[in-house]
Amino acid sequence: MDETTNYLGAAIFWLYNVFALVFTGTTLRTLYRLQRTKKAKKQNTGAIWLFSGLALISFATLSTNMLNVLIQSFNDWSVGRDSIQLANLPLAIWQWSITSSLFRDFGEAIVGDSARFFWVQSALLATLSVFNYIGTEGRQRGVPQLWSFFCLSQILPISFAQNLFYIALLLSPQSEGQLHFNKSRAVMASAVYCLCLACAQMYAGTEKLVLIILAARAVLMAPLFLKAGRFASTTTSEKVPIDRATGDELQRIVLKSSIIMTGMKGYQAMQEGFSPQSIASALFSHPAVASLGCDFILSALSFAAWTYLVPQTSSAPTAATTAATASVKSKKDGKKVSAVGRSRKS
Repeated sequence: MDETTNYLGAAIFWLYNVFALVFTGTTLRTLYRLQRTKKAKKQNTGAIWLFSGLALISFATLSTNMLNVLIQSFNDWSVGRDSIQLANLPLAIWQWSITSSLFRDFGEAIVGDSARFFWVQSALLATLSVFNYIGTEGRQRGVPQLWSFFCLSQILPISFAQNLFYIALLLSPQSEGQLHFNKSRAVMASAVYCLCLACAQMYAGTEKLVLIILAARAVLMAPLFLKAGRFASTTTSEKVPIDRATGDELQRIVLKSSIIMTGMKGYQAMQEGFSPQSIASALFSHPAVASLGCDFILSALSFAAWTYLVPQTSSAPTAATTAATASVKSKKDGKKVSAVGRSRKS
């Protein structure tokens, strides 16, 4: 049987698994150091256990779905092959890794039809939101080794790193002062990412699909490098440049874009003849779709838990900032009173 040997693809596949373990270990070590050096408040203990459990559920779900992807790919590859070749399983797995088209098959499976892509797009839009949150809130709080959360999110579906990041925030102190990020670059990066999602189905089955996927993954790193700064006063909007926005403001832009794109994709799927029931069943039509669709559901549950249990965000003024603002205000009022007194004496 004549086959194309792709050693580069095999190297990417094996390194993918190695880096998944490396970045998971690095992120867990960061959390351990935060736990040792920045003692969490006692009221956060229950939340830490909750998000630890959600992270384990996410990892177990991911592992099960991705294992099913690999098993299905190996079974499809082994059809029509000599049983003697498959008797030596380690050698057969190596031959499969250098001759199969695992990544291309994965990409084509998730864009196979609009019902499948409804779940996939939802997961990828959630990924954009979480990347934006990690980049802005992580820099706001000064979370150490923030790059490891980004790298882990690039390797594995987003809900696992999302829950670990929530734990990091629970172990990190509230910051004094609000960071403002370059708004135009953040919006441009989100627009490019959404454009990649819109074009993915159009180029299904072509070589451009892989390039579109890689471009979308690269754009996700933008929040880590957005220009940011703190200004003299976060309560006086005139002192903040018009092209700067807080992390919460950027999140609202992403949320609005996600709602619009999700509505459009759902409408497109129903126009193509998919009923709500068939869209729901498409979640388990292929293990590649299930890996992303279930990740979206877990991400939404984690976000709901975070919003409900930890309503206070870094954008809320801390005691120090409140005191500082009051102090500045009192000084200004004192100057005004003394100036009025002097004018009356004169």
